[in-house]
Amino acid sequence: MSDLIDVLNMISQNNQAAQKPADIAFGTVTSISPLSIQVQGSMQSIPAAAITLTSAVMERIVDVDGVSEDMPHLTVRVTEGLAVGDKVAMLRVSKGQRYIVLSKAQ
Repeated sequence: MSDLIDVLNMISQNNQAAQKPADIAFGTVTSISPLSIQVQGSMQSIPAAAITLTSAVMERIVDVDGVSEDMPHLTVRVTEGLAVGDKVAMLRVSKGQRYIVLSKAQ
């Protein structure tokens, strides 16, 4: 009986690996408007429609009021957005049809 369970587990693992529900990929930003990222190791370029950005790679600017009497208002850039040439770490999902940009990579 345990042999049957082992075989079923192996079939399940092989099936899941074949579907690749999620995978890490790396790429380089090739264009900002429209956003385009080239996947590392291939000539494939991901179009903007297939890319989802996380807040870690989106530009975020915050206005701060009442900092001091000398400086009653201040604008602070909390995170920079993506720039052409940036290396990014992505999560490849939906069998490679969509990519979620997680962060900039070194």
